[in-house]
Amino acid sequence: MFQSITRFSTTVFLSWILIATPIAAEERSQEAIDALRSFFDALGVDRYGDGSLEKVVTDDFVIFEMGQEFTLDEFKRFLESANYSEWVSTQWQLSNHSVWADENAAHIHYHNTGVFVYPDLNQSAQLTQQDNFWLESAFFVREEGQLKLKFLQSENVYRKQQLIAEPVPVE
Repeated sequence: MFQSITRFSTTVFLSWILIATPIAAEERSQEAIDALRSFFDALGVDRYGDGSLEKVVTDDFVIFEMGQEFTLDEFKRFLESANYSEWVSTQWQLSNHSVWADENAAHIHYHNTGVFVYPDLNQSAQLTQQDNFWLESAFFVREEGQLKLKFLQSENVYRKQQLIAEPVPVE
């Protein structure tokens, strides 16, 4: 009788582990993808500068972008030099995620397709649309219960620019 109860308990326990492990892994993967999307949401021109970006990255955040290494402050200065606050729109579509995650950290590599619309630096009425495709890799660590972006590697594979609005003559 005791052996039957022990076997039953063991079977239930092992079944629970086999069921719970994939669910936990799937939840951790989704949490990492959500953290990645939060970064790009905070980086978008409609939210940029509202303090959201600083909440989703670590204090020692680093990004490798365009062959350069930037801290968050350096990256923000880079964006300012491109007149980022005047951009009309930024859109990113993240796809083909490959996620490794545990309870303390996560790594994702993925595809990123971005479309930016911004005014020409010399003629603000002239709008340019830039289409991009990047291969990217992101590393997150858990701080205060939240996954935060610690490192982002971005490799631009494709970039196309086209004028989408002609300047209006001043009368």
